[in-house]
Amino acid sequence: MFDLDVLIQQVVYGLVIGSSYVLMAAGFSLIWGMMGVLNLAHGEFYMLGAYVAYYASSLLGFNPIISSLAAILAIFFFGVLFERSLLSPIYGKPGWETNTVLVTVGASIFLQNVALVIFGEKYKGLPQYFEGDLEIWKIVLSYDRLVVFSVGCFLIAFLWYFMKYTRVGMAMRAISQNREGASLAGVNVQRIFYVAFGLSAAFAAAAGALLAPIFFVYPTVGAGPLLMAFAIVIFGGLGSVKGAIYAGFLVGVFESLIVLFISSAWKDVFVFILVILILTARPRGLFGIREE
Repeated sequence: MFDLDVLIQQVVYGLVIGSSYVLMAAGFSLIWGMMGVLNLAHGEFYMLGAYVAYYASSLLGFNPIISSLAAILAIFFFGVLFERSLLSPIYGKPGWETNTVLVTVGASIFLQNVALVIFGEKYKGLPQYFEGDLEIWKIVLSYDRLVVFSVGCFLIAFLWYFMKYTRVGMAMRAISQNREGASLAGVNVQRIFYVAFGLSAAFAAAAGALLAPIFFVYPTVGAGPLLMAFAIVIFGGLGSVKGAIYAGFLVGVFESLIVLFISSAWKDVFVFILVILILTARPRGLFGIREE
C-alpha cells in the first residue's frame, strides 16, 4: 500500500476524477458568483448529459466524441431554456434569492422523476469508449480515464480562455463584480445570463458524458456530483472559478489517497472534514473575496 508506484498511480487517478469534479464545480461556481443563484438542479444537468451520451452511443451508434459533443450541445440549449423559463421571470423580485433555491429544488425533483418515467429505474452502463490501457513506467491508466482527463483539461482551459479573453467572458466578469455598473456600460445582462447558465449546464453534461462508460447512469446519479461540487465551491471560495479549479483537483487527489490509505467508504467523510478545516482557518475559502 505504501509502494511509491502505487502512490503515484493513485495520485494520477485522483487527477482524473478531479478533472470531472472541476467541470461540475466550475459551472456551479460561475452561476453562483455571477448571478447569485444557488442552482440545486445542477446535478440533473450531469444526469441528462450522461443519458444523452448513453443513447447517442448505444442507439444511434455515434462514436464517443460525437456522443459527448451531442450531450454538451443539447444540455447547453436546455440550460438556456431552463434559465429563461424558470429563473429569469423572478430576478429582482422580493425574496428572489430564496425563490431561486426553491425553483431549482423543485426542478431537480421534477427532472429526476421525468427521467425515472422515461428511462426507467435500471442502471445503464456504456461499454468502454476506448479499450486498452496506457502504461508509462509502472503507471497504468485506461484509455477511457485518459480521455476523461484530457478532455476535462481541454474544457477547463477553454473556460479559462473564454472568461479571460473573449468579450462575453469579460462581460461575465464585469457582471460578477458590479451588475449595475456593467449594465450602465452597455452589457446586456440578461443575454449574458443565458450564455452563462448554458455554459454551466454544458460543463456538468460534459462530466456526465465523459464518466458514462466508467460509472452507471440512473435518474439520481447527479446527487453525488452535486454535493461534491457544492463542497468544492465552498472550499475554493464562493463565486471563484479559479478557486473551483484548484479545489477540484486537490479534492480529487485527496479523495484518491483516502481510498488508498484508509477506505473508499470514508472518502466523502474525510473530504468534508478537510473542507471544514480549511474554512475554519480561512472562512472565505482558498480564493474567496472579502465582502465589505
